[in-house]
Amino acid sequence: MQRFRPEAWRLLLVATLMLSIAGCTSRPSQDVLTPLTLRQPATQEVTVLAATNRSLGSRGDGPLEQRSDHLSFERYRFSVPEIRPAASISYPTASPDPRRQFVVTDHGDLTSSQFSAEIARTVDDDGTVAVFVHGYNYSHQEALFRTAQLGADAPTLPPPILFSWPSQASLTGYVADRDEALASRTELTRLLALIGRTHGVKRIVLFAHSMGSMLAVEAVRQLKLEKQSSTTEKLDIVLAAADIDADLFLSQLNDIGRLPRPITLLVSRKDKVLRVSSFLGRERPRVGRSDIGDARVVAAAEDHNLRLVDITGINDNDGLGHDRYVNLAKSAEEIKRQYQPGSETPDNVGAFVVDAAGQLLKRPLPVTGDTRLAAAR
Repeated sequence: MQRFRPEAWRLLLVATLMLSIAGCTSRPSQDVLTPLTLRQPATQEVTVLAATNRSLGSRGDGPLEQRSDHLSFERYRFSVPEIRPAASISYPTASPDPRRQFVVTDHGDLTSSQFSAEIARTVDDDGTVAVFVHGYNYSHQEALFRTAQLGADAPTLPPPILFSWPSQASLTGYVADRDEALASRTELTRLLALIGRTHGVKRIVLFAHSMGSMLAVEAVRQLKLEKQSSTTEKLDIVLAAADIDADLFLSQLNDIGRLPRPITLLVSRKDKVLRVSSFLGRERPRVGRSDIGDARVVAAAEDHNLRLVDITGINDNDGLGHDRYVNLAKSAEEIKRQYQPGSETPDNVGAFVVDAAGQLLKRPLPVTGDTRLAAAR
């Protein structure tokens, strides 16, 4: 009888742990993306622009998990229930009810020029657009509905543009997803450069979650190495629950150099998914679990022009503490007013806390000791 290697036992243990935590929840099929005609006007509409390197040729014939070597562009229009819990998503059923469920009411494929024209038409008054990069274990339809939820919960801001990379949408597909994320760097850089060239765009908020954070930082690194300063100078990077090895992140930052705007890290020491990710990596710390109570972490943040924001006080929806960021959308306008994203003053880097009410608070901490990024272990 063949013996399991230690690595195999490690993977089996992690898969069992994740299954026991996540439970057996049903997931939406591609059918939820089929546009439906509503009998009554939608109470709230959200238009989502999406760019993807998934192979959309398989749409309707199989999972959208195959990688394409080029970008495809789409536009979706969603009907969103007016009364619903914040940060929640209810997928349409066979008999959809727009009073309770998100419903796709329109869909169109776009050329790159049409995509740029849509961005130019919807750009914020101050020239800001946002790009959302999803994380591990996301299907195309889940990423689109999550983007619609973020847009609906922050109605005063333009809905984020989705970059959908070919995640395998499988709980046991962690390693495959990491490979797909790394293989998607060039397509994300192309998207950011396209947006940067779009008329009226002055600032690009690059908002990435979990494994998508690694992809986002790698794309920025590639832009810097290619000397595409016209794009990188517009970036305002926000990484939520970043599934990045701490030493790798410091290496990436050394290649990227100092950006005009601080990089924001939304962190929580109670993130169970990143705890498992760290276990998979032989207990190597993940950036998304950085401890703002550690003076060394704060010193490293200030040294590398980082804004650490502890969001542990925000409720989570998955029981894992990994998706707390989705509850910040309703406070996005308030947080935006509390600080100037373009500021390079010392008060705009270091450690902050978001309380349960969505208030962004500066946390005074002594800064002493080693200035390495001592992420939570």
